[in-house]
Amino acid sequence: MCPACEGQLDECDRCGGEGDIDFGCCPLTVIGRDVWEVIKYAGLFEKGLPPIAGGVLDQAYNFVAAAEFIFGEEQKIKNMLGIF
Repeated sequence: MCPACEGQLDECDRCGGEGDIDFGCCPLTVIGRDVWEVIKYAGLFEKGLPPIAGGVLDQAYNFVAAAEFIFGEEQKIKNMLGIF
């Protein structure tokens, strides 16, 4: 979603009214790895894995990566089926 208009303006300077921005490159080159980590933890927190001691910060990297993969695949299937 466009960060300038949040997809709400028909004549946005950033997205041209499309509502989305195509980076054309890896998002990590734009936002940085530290911000990416916060985004990752926010998504896991939404799924019930808080970034606290005993939560996601105490889990093995492979578990966190697997959980992210599974959540992503679930969302792809929901999108294909039109389930929101």
